[in-house]
Amino acid sequence: MDIALKTHKRKVYYNTFVVLAFLILIILNSIFIFLGIILHNGLSVVNTRVEFMHYNNVQTRLKHGIETKGWQPVSLHSRFGYTLEGTFIPNPKPSNKTVIFVHGIAATQAMGMHYLELYLNRGYNLLIYDSRAHGASGGPCVTWGYYEQYDLDQWVDWLEEKQPDGIIGIHGVSLGAATAIMHAALNESSKRVKFYVADSAYSELSKLMAQQLVKHTQSQHPLWIDILLKYTSLAAYIQSDFSYETISPFAAAAHITTPILYLHGETDAIVPVEMSRQLYKATSGYRELHTFPGIRHGRAVLDSKQEYQDVVTRFLTAIDL
Repeated sequence: MDIALKTHKRKVYYNTFVVLAFLILIILNSIFIFLGIILHNGLSVVNTRVEFMHYNNVQTRLKHGIETKGWQPVSLHSRFGYTLEGTFIPNPKPSNKTVIFVHGIAATQAMGMHYLELYLNRGYNLLIYDSRAHGASGGPCVTWGYYEQYDLDQWVDWLEEKQPDGIIGIHGVSLGAATAIMHAALNESSKRVKFYVADSAYSELSKLMAQQLVKHTQSQHPLWIDILLKYTSLAAYIQSDFSYETISPFAAAAHITTPILYLHGETDAIVPVEMSRQLYKATSGYRELHTFPGIRHGRAVLDSKQEYQDVVTRFLTAIDL
């Protein structure tokens, strides 16, 4: 009788343990799903519509150019079901050379005004646009280069129709730089784009996010951050059919033979300068790397303006463009 009772108790304890473990697993899973959704929405939905104040003056300049200088507003219908809004800025001297500028996170096409003189002085037109989920363009969320690379390819289509024999270059900053690098891998089969400039690019999105979360939470246990990012990536996949792990400009760089210039501020606290060094080493074809001492994320064009322009000009001269 005692043996039967002990056996029964063991079964009760075991079943209770299994049920409790299962409940704890469900609760933890639910918590991480909830946190993953919050983090994904914060990074990829809410954050992208917050335009930084320092873009207000260039937004006014862009509007003035459209109203008084004949700058051409352009709309494209993305193959993913939303509208992309941009502006074609022709060189005062007719030219068949155009640079497409791709802005960073939480910015708009007006960011391209900082680069206007650089390219107009080199004889280029400038095409700027609001990336998906930014500015006046549609799209449910930013995908950190995944769908953006194909939207960028549609702008290349548009330019080819406008100037069939033209020369096309792409200049991207931060998110725009990562998008440009991923597009460069797409461009390998056609070589429609002749050069790329990648300013402050990240090499691996998941690594960048993990670094930033560790930094901001001051966590000594990064395992929970890795788990959280897995759930955040799952939320991105459910919502928009992409995952953070697939965003790898580093992997794309190995396939790039089109000339590319990497630029980065050495005191960048958002995207470490080491990421551009990694991209430079991984790139197969002609590439250059220039870093700016004492410069923060994406600020070189403003805080080291003459040096920035000189570096880009030397690169274009080196590749005979």
